[in-house]
Amino acid sequence: MESAPTPSASILSVRPVEPAEVAWLEKGMLHVGFFSNLGRAQLAKVLPYMLLVRYAAGSVICTEGEPGDAMYLIFKGAVLITKKGWKEPVARLKDGDFFGEMALLLGEPRSATVTAVGELEAFCLASVDFKRVAERSPDMTASLRQLAEERRRKLAQS
Repeated sequence: MESAPTPSASILSVRPVEPAEVAWLEKGMLHVGFFSNLGRAQLAKVLPYMLLVRYAAGSVICTEGEPGDAMYLIFKGAVLITKKGWKEPVARLKDGDFFGEMALLLGEPRSATVTAVGELEAFCLASVDFKRVAERSPDMTASLRQLAEERRRKLAQS
């Protein structure tokens, strides 16, 4: 575990995944499009790089236009996805949902702003760690790229 989320006053704590959370995290990650193609052995290579980050209510996790440095899987809580110039949120994500994969893989700026509705706990995979794991798993990279393209099209249509 080399990387942590970008420092912010809104971060309440950062820690490695605890053994009691591994089963939930494995189950959650297997429902994330690009991780669903991985076997448990490949998934086990990703888990040591995951961190559990706890954010205060109202924290901005990602800001539209900024570089993407991590992806997140929501453990407890909810976030609102918003875009500049839009009156309504694009989406509301909750436990088990993920975000940040587009900027992480495609190397593009964040396509939306993500804000914690209440206190939020999310598992975080930093870009540098993801790249380290993905280099050893071309199938994971291809799957994530396809999912990111689908999300990009969906955002463009919204």
